[in-house]
Amino acid sequence: MGACPYRRMRPLGEGAVGDVHLCVDLARRRLVVVKWLRAEVHEDSEAARRFNREAELMARAHFDGVIQVEDYGVDDYGRTWMAMEFVDGMPPNAVIQPGDLWSVHRLLQGVGRSLDELHGLGVVHRDLKPDNVLLRERPHGWEPVIIDLGIAKWLSEEAATATGSVFGTPHYMSPEQFRDTKHVGPATDRYALAVIAFELLSGRLPYDGRNLPTLLKQHMEDPIPPLAVPRRHGSQHSMTLQGSGPQPVMPTPQLDAFMQKAMAKEPMNRFGSSHEMCSAFMQAAERDGVWESRPRPTPLYEMQPRPIIQLEGPSGLARFDLRQGPVILGRHERCQYVLASPRLSRMHCGFYLHRGRVWVGDMHSQNGSQFEGRQLTAGVPNAVPGEGYSAPLRLYDIDIKVTLLPE
Repeated sequence: MGACPYRRMRPLGEGAVGDVHLCVDLARRRLVVVKWLRAEVHEDSEAARRFNREAELMARAHFDGVIQVEDYGVDDYGRTWMAMEFVDGMPPNAVIQPGDLWSVHRLLQGVGRSLDELHGLGVVHRDLKPDNVLLRERPHGWEPVIIDLGIAKWLSEEAATATGSVFGTPHYMSPEQFRDTKHVGPATDRYALAVIAFELLSGRLPYDGRNLPTLLKQHMEDPIPPLAVPRRHGSQHSMTLQGSGPQPVMPTPQLDAFMQKAMAKEPMNRFGSSHEMCSAFMQAAERDGVWESRPRPTPLYEMQPRPIIQLEGPSGLARFDLRQGPVILGRHERCQYVLASPRLSRMHCGFYLHRGRVWVGDMHSQNGSQFEGRQLTAGVPNAVPGEGYSAPLRLYDIDIKVTLLPE
């Protein structure tokens, strides 16, 4: 066992057996995402064995459009951890609005390509859902990234679950997954992808039972409901929904037929690959007369054109480009702005770029930090206003002037 080499900046999520944090890799000046199992989950438990198995397999695998696992271990407190690349992105439902068929197709295309690669290498995800996908900005427009393979099944390896176990998220689980998780295959992931497309297109889930037995019955027995895709108004670059009440819907008989096949109760009756499913979706939208091509997606967020931060304090004046990584202040010799004070923590406070904005956060320091005269709460980042902005930063009793330099 040894200390985890990454320092926590802020929490990103919490699950049944662990939590996820945005962290700093000080040695390489970058952000990483680290998943920890809870302390009560012993390293010899079944959950820890599955966790370590995923980390080991993912660390030596490289899948297109799937988050990369880089490191893993057990810390001084006996907590198993896994470090992954940081994906600076947005959740699908924050970007893709109901009725936006072009964007849904782009998501199907990207996620489907990744699934086909995973399936070709003998991996079934088994828990595909919107929470496990992020859209990240690229020069050619956003692309989807699968960010969690928490219960993935490597078909070539010994199964990590017993027959009869049920793992997954019920709203997106296939009928066969409700019956027996151990014997699911690639068709299960394509079913979940179809449910995601249904939800994004119509703004509602196909099945939304209030409890597990109801959802099980709906997925296994109930007919697939019609889509009810809302009609959008405006140009293809600035489409909006009309008002806030019930929306007029577009007739989509071909897309409804597509969903009948994509969400068929029997795996053998679904599409044979995600690529085939994605092509069929576009053809159905074209036949329904609702397809609109678009040269490229709009940016996910407005980027800070020149995120240069200037620090002026006891260690002199220094400037840093946040596009090259976070800026950490503290006693540690690898900090970007080193302050030789015994009252400061080794990594006391940090600035970083996320979704086009500059953020400042206290890194769980012993004596605290203040920005603009207000105490920073550890793990709760504060947004720094735009270019030309200056503000005082106090680390215990050390004052530093912070400026975002203008163009």
